[in-house]
Amino acid sequence: MSFLLSAWVTYVNLGFSETFLHSWLIAFINAWPAAFVVAFTVAPPIRCVVITFFNRGLK
Repeated sequence: MSFLLSAWVTYVNLGFSETFLHSWLIAFINAWPAAFVVAFTVAPPIRCVVITFFNRGLK
């Protein structure tokens, strides 16, 4: 996800230029650690909420 999103934001900001690939790589390297931390800290509580919501609807 971080890979594609950093590509999209780089494209929107710079367009497809000579420096696109280099800028995209730098953006991805900066975004990946943040995406990793967010995914592993936010995903478990959200999963619990979703499971609770759907289990309540099945009863």
